[in-house]
Amino acid sequence: MLHKKLLALSMSIVLLFSTSYITYAIYSPQDAIKESKAKFNQLSTKILDMNVEISSLNKAIDDLNEVISENIVSIEENVKQIEVLEKELSLLEKEIQESQEIADKRLRAMYKNSYNKSYLSLLLTSKNFSDLYEKVEATERIAAMDRELLENLGAKKEELNNNLASLDQKRQQLIDLKNTNVSNLQNLNDKKASLEKLIVQLDEEKKLAAAMIEENENKLIAHSISVIDSQGSSIEGMKGAISTLKSLIPQISTASVKKKAEEYLSTGNEKLTIMILNSKNAENNAGGNTTYKATYTMVATAYAGHTITAMGLKPVRDPDGLSTIAVDPSVIPLGTKVYIPGYGYAIASDTGGAIKGYKIDLFLNSNAECYKWGRRTVTLHVVAYPGEW
Repeated sequence: MLHKKLLALSMSIVLLFSTSYITYAIYSPQDAIKESKAKFNQLSTKILDMNVEISSLNKAIDDLNEVISENIVSIEENVKQIEVLEKELSLLEKEIQESQEIADKRLRAMYKNSYNKSYLSLLLTSKNFSDLYEKVEATERIAAMDRELLENLGAKKEELNNNLASLDQKRQQLIDLKNTNVSNLQNLNDKKASLEKLIVQLDEEKKLAAAMIEENENKLIAHSISVIDSQGSSIEGMKGAISTLKSLIPQISTASVKKKAEEYLSTGNEKLTIMILNSKNAENNAGGNTTYKATYTMVATAYAGHTITAMGLKPVRDPDGLSTIAVDPSVIPLGTKVYIPGYGYAIASDTGGAIKGYKIDLFLNSNAECYKWGRRTVTLHVVAYPGEW
């Protein structure tokens, strides 16, 4: 009974771990890329909408600034108008005061001359009725003129005061409007600042999403790249890696990853061509060609400059003797004697950082010759390995 319980528990644990593993395995880099791209696109849409809103806010801010500027100009003009009216009012008050003084002086003079004491006085001092009438009329006319003058000046003063009150009220309205607009402007600027801060945060999230996309896209092409980089890959393995890269490149959105995939696709095609040619050469050699130890198809570039080779020799270019070439020692051992049609016999005595796999570098005497040689595919025949010649 205990044995059955332990067995059931063991099966449950195995099933649990198996289920967990399957669940984990199902979440592939493609799923992660899909999720990250969806988030990236969502963030991009949000940022675009916010930038549109900021653009509208900028328009509203510019319009409001223009209105505030107009308010300030109107207030300044209003102040100038008030100053003008205050000057006019001051002059008018002075004129009223002077006119009042003149009228008072005239009235005192009339009293002094007994023109205005009583009509009886005028009657007694008049020569006849016509003289009396003229004196009475002159007195009333002077008094009427003084009253009219003072009344006109008073009306003008009242009008100026009314105008000043109206201008002052208008000035206060303009100030209130300006204060309201300044407050609204502050609100718009605060909203704009908040949106800009949020955009910065969303941009950071976009960068993280982009980094996640790049990481998972690199994972997608990692296996194909490792196959292409490997010196031990088979022709079928190389074909599979090339086919996978071809199908993945259209799905890749990260420029650097796409460039990397395209470069490896080119390298893989180049290596596949060489591998197929070398396979045919090997078949030919196996069929009875014993002239060379081995034959390879290589991509050949050229270099110049009198340095010391990896074997400690001085590089030479001797079309009639032995020249120097750089090789990948894992393919062509250092010290191997080779023959390259179009170049001649050479010793594999040098190496290079970029010389990997089926690539060789031929030594030439000048940079001009190197440029002329360029990059081409050549056949390399192994004449003898180290110690055999």
